[in-house]
Amino acid sequence: MAVESPAWGRLGGALGVLSFATLVASAVWVHHWSVRSDAIVAVWAVATVGAFGVSRRSLRQAVVGRGWARLGLSLAVVSFLALAVAGIAWAAGTSISGACGGG
Repeated sequence: MAVESPAWGRLGGALGVLSFATLVASAVWVHHWSVRSDAIVAVWAVATVGAFGVSRRSLRQAVVGRGWARLGLSLAVVSFLALAVAGIAWAAGTSISGACGGG
């Protein structure tokens, strides 16, 4: 068993917060279809997957830092749910980018 460190839990929490922050930023900027929106979505994807993986690892292996790890896992799940809702809306024919004119 690895040495317990709160750093993994904190990292998972920080990635979860970054995931949520970029989720909000993508709601504001992604319909503009620019390099900025592409970068926001890329950071969002990496942060969400990272938060999910790091937080799961921390919750399975360490006792310390569990609160941060739970936060990271919860916010990663929020991002996955937002992605699912957007996908369902798109499949139903809703234009996500049409709310602001698409540009």
